[in-house]
Amino acid sequence: MKLGLSNSINNRISDADWTPASLSGLQAWFKNDTGLEESDTSTPEDGENITKWTDQSSNNNDLTASSAHFTYDSATGSAESGDGTNSQLNLDTQLNFSGEFAMYIRAAASTISSGTNDLFFYDKDTSTIDFFRIQTTTEIKVRVSGDTAQKWAQATQVIDQFYNFGWERDGSNNMYVYRDGSALTATTAISNTSILDIDAIGGNFDGIIKEIIICNSSLSSSDRTNLQTYLNTI
Repeated sequence: MKLGLSNSINNRISDADWTPASLSGLQAWFKNDTGLEESDTSTPEDGENITKWTDQSSNNNDLTASSAHFTYDSATGSAESGDGTNSQLNLDTQLNFSGEFAMYIRAAASTISSGTNDLFFYDKDTSTIDFFRIQTTTEIKVRVSGDTAQKWAQATQVIDQFYNFGWERDGSNNMYVYRDGSALTATTAISNTSILDIDAIGGNFDGIIKEIIICNSSLSSSDRTNLQTYLNTI
């Protein structure tokens, strides 16, 4: 009986302490209010330009910006863009996924413009070829290697409200999009075997990004639940 009680307590503690560092396929983790730098490598103050966001996964996949694309928002400990036509953080090394992946972002959009704006993840050299973006307040759109774009319906996205958006491809090449831990309804085909290239975050995005997680595998249901709980605490 004592052993069972001990295990139960340990499990609860483990869940409470869960962070993205627990994900076995973690490739990059940009943590809220951690590892943000301005040009002189110091921690930025409110409104100052962000030139680097250090990867917390130990893979050294840092995000950098050569100009004033994002500024530090001290109220949320986040990267904020007030210019929907000039916002981009670049991965030092492009990530290529020939199979499974999972990419999550906690973000709030201040404006949403239908079309090529409002990118979460994309290839900066060919932004219309590989991307995950807000298409409209009621639709999310993705594309891999220029294949047919795929769409997911979402409940109306509220301006300046934070959501947890996720995009995954599983071992059977099925793709899924999640918002706040729930799978969205696909309105087009959801199987894709092409290579996904990602090397930029937040293109033409007007809003605030709190945290970003990128994995080279899809998530288990328990990890997805833990990630949702974790992101909601930020």
